[in-house]
Amino acid sequence: MSLLKNKGIREAEVPSGSLADIAFLILVFFMVATTIDMDKGIGVVLPAEGGEIEMSSKNITNILIDARGSVLMDNKEVDIQDIKGLVVDLQMKNPKMVFSVKAHPRTKYKVYIEVLDQLKQAKTRVISIAE
Repeated sequence: MSLLKNKGIREAEVPSGSLADIAFLILVFFMVATTIDMDKGIGVVLPAEGGEIEMSSKNITNILIDARGSVLMDNKEVDIQDIKGLVVDLQMKNPKMVFSVKAHPRTKYKVYIEVLDQLKQAKTRVISIAE
């Protein structure tokens, strides 16, 4: 018989009571510390709600983009990089010019944005996005 008895020797335990609190604090820390990059999108100023405005066809330049990515400006095929120069010339001749952009449903988004970028670089005042 042993003189020393192992009375009350307990095995080591990790207290799990505060484990949920620690997990919650870590979750909150990462939510606060992480930045989420939100796309700004394209800045478009929409017209005020109202009726349609009648315009003369001589004040409208149609820009059509087909499914292949070809760009037609007043029924003439143009290169995307040439749009800016053509638009500047048209605006010099007619400051009230409206540019109507219509894209085929299968047009690649990249081509559509490149056309809009060319119009914005030419400092176009009025762009109409047609359906």
